[in-house]
Amino acid sequence: MLYTMKEKLGKWGFVNQNGEPICEFIYDEVRSFSEGLAAVRVNDKWGYINEDGAEICEIRYDAVGDFQSKLGVVEKEGKKCYLNMNGEEVAVTNFMNEEMVFEGCKSCAIGNHTITNLPGGYLYEDDFINVTIDPEVPIRGFIVIGINKHVSTTTQLTREERIQIEDITNKVKLALEHFGAKNILLFEDGFSEHYRRWVIPSDDWMFQFGRGKNLKQITMYAKKNMSDEQKKEILLFAEQIKVFLRSN
Repeated sequence: MLYTMKEKLGKWGFVNQNGEPICEFIYDEVRSFSEGLAAVRVNDKWGYINEDGAEICEIRYDAVGDFQSKLGVVEKEGKKCYLNMNGEEVAVTNFMNEEMVFEGCKSCAIGNHTITNLPGGYLYEDDFINVTIDPEVPIRGFIVIGINKHVSTTTQLTREERIQIEDITNKVKLALEHFGAKNILLFEDGFSEHYRRWVIPSDDWMFQFGRGKNLKQITMYAKKNMSDEQKKEILLFAEQIKVFLRSN
């Protein structure tokens, strides 16, 4: 549903498509909704409300950004941190349990080289495409193909850009096959505001989840069950893929 910012007696709030208020008009400033949440200001402090008009956190932050990829960047006493969709302060960590620091869209931060602690680094990149392993999911050969353009679907790309994506996808699959992968799963992230493509070799342990039919269960299992030794093997395998992509 669409919501419109509206002023009443010098204070701001939102109304729905029928002109009905969804919250009280008590804010000194409001911003448009992003991922179901809107930033609101009282005096010099910021917080967020949801589409029901309820505040998800205390109005106490010095600065806030719009929610992207289910995270909001907030600043308090000169320090930045992240809020999840429930208004809880959280740290975003990679699969090596190291905090990743970035602002706004994670995919944009990867493309702009403004993200810290990216496991495996960049396997390949050019002016348009970047290839990494998934920083949060410890699956051997789980490759993420990202683009340096903030669009949600390939229909917003040029024909030449779509061809580039297909070319690098084929190159990644060749690399995985070269190192023994026989069944490769391909997914497109349809739930993000920034398009990306996932290339995942199918492994025996995935069969319990329907061999790729339940990606969420596969990734959750990997996060909970992969050992430190297996994570090191993932990084070594990523280095092999990097060498292949840069030499072929």
